[in-house]
Amino acid sequence: MDGVFLSAQIPPLRDHIQGGHCIKIGIPVPNGYGLVFGDNMLVLSARPDSPGLWWTECREMTEPVSPVWGHHLEGGEVKEISQPGSDRMLCILFASGLLYGSPDVKLIFEATGRNANIILVRMSDNRILACHRKVSNSKCRYRTVAPGQVYTPPPGSGLQPGSWRESNVLRNELSSDIVTPEKIYRSLEGVGPVTARALIRHSSDTGISVFESVKILEQALLNEDFSPWSSPDGPLPIQLGEGEPIENPLSAELTSKTISLKDDRLDLYTSILHRRLVKLQKRLSSIMSALETLVSPDTFRIWGNLLLSEENNSRRGLNKILLADWNGIEHDIPLKFSKSLVENAQRYFRKASNADIEIKNLNDHKIAIAGEINALDASLAKSPELSISELNALLGDYQKRSKRKTSKRREHSPLVLTGGWRCFAGRNARENDEVTFIIGKRGDYWFHARGIPGAHVVLKLDGRVDNPSAEVILEAAVAAARGSGVSSGVVPVDYTKIQYVSRIRKGKPGQVIYKREKTIFVDLDRLPRRKQISV
Repeated sequence: MDGVFLSAQIPPLRDHIQGGHCIKIGIPVPNGYGLVFGDNMLVLSARPDSPGLWWTECREMTEPVSPVWGHHLEGGEVKEISQPGSDRMLCILFASGLLYGSPDVKLIFEATGRNANIILVRMSDNRILACHRKVSNSKCRYRTVAPGQVYTPPPGSGLQPGSWRESNVLRNELSSDIVTPEKIYRSLEGVGPVTARALIRHSSDTGISVFESVKILEQALLNEDFSPWSSPDGPLPIQLGEGEPIENPLSAELTSKTISLKDDRLDLYTSILHRRLVKLQKRLSSIMSALETLVSPDTFRIWGNLLLSEENNSRRGLNKILLADWNGIEHDIPLKFSKSLVENAQRYFRKASNADIEIKNLNDHKIAIAGEINALDASLAKSPELSISELNALLGDYQKRSKRKTSKRREHSPLVLTGGWRCFAGRNARENDEVTFIIGKRGDYWFHARGIPGAHVVLKLDGRVDNPSAEVILEAAVAAARGSGVSSGVVPVDYTKIQYVSRIRKGKPGQVIYKREKTIFVDLDRLPRRKQISV
């Protein structure tokens, strides 16, 4: 919506609400507030893609998040309605509805596209009491919008009406043969792309210069001589080019893309369900693919038996071997180069046992995901029948679950070692930083695989008077070695006291230097299978 059309909406708006009392304020549409006056209401929509205002019959509303809106506006009398220049701003001055110390307040509607906002300001000190959208100094260097801050209006968008015809620079720019809409709306306050295109079209149709068309618009703005007009590009304050008159400039139809509160909640709820459905379908597809590519446990057992039946099965140094089974079918069996045929056979028997477990887990997971997909499909089918209160409750539950999942992800589960000793291991750079400098305390032991990016492991003393045994030190070192991404061979692991570990200056999270370390060598090939022990 252009600021010049907002100027045309102010006179009928004054007729509706000036001198009236606001009965109630609520949220009738997404990103908007509704002010009830009698049987009708003024709706201010700060929707970024289509901000606007309209006058309509009362409808269902939800309570504002902050009670400040109701405290100051409900029962307040509208004393004045104004617009700074012709910019996309509407100011409604209220005699506050507070019973004591009733200062005047100003409701400021900034219909500035993606930065649209609705702000409540106390007139005595120009402090912001409440706002629809907070703006921090990291998002905007020009101003901060937040409760308690002094209100600063947005910067002007160009020359104000009254100075257009007197500007020689503007005259020269708009009197040239080629005038683009961008040149117009970047020079004139309140004139946007819709009005700029209409001015160029009007100039072409009438044979006058664009500057003369601008002077006609300026005179109408100064005299408040409006004749709202619906052009092919959008609403205009006066007749410019083709179109038809607008009978009601405060009609909701003039604000495009306005949707009901229920539609917005329904769109949000269904989008959440669709995102979850897509994730589950991808997960189900990956499980099906894993089941198809998984080597059968029977195949592993056949390979193990063939290797044991081979003569001279103690030999080493082979990468693979071709053997025929009892049915004459040949098997090209891959081998570990450093292991004998017997050791490779034992490895395949272990793989067969693990494959049985993995197939069972994948099938159980497949059944669970398929059930969740069916439940989501049923929820999507029933979603249009839900009421606003039911949608709000479902969305609230979803937000609570999301917060719980986020907080749970941030928690670090300890590994319990021999004798009840606890150690913590990071899984990424951020967690490494937290394990070392938040969980780790003075006196605790710190472990890390030497020269390899990997997990930071902290062995907690937990106030114990005894020192960790060599077995406990080895178990913590094993956790660091396994967290390094190396799957076999000997891994050197350095360990030291936590007070000798420090961050690298200007380094990334998880980047540290340490001193007074000792080194323990962990042979991953000789370790037993990993145990999942945690509390």
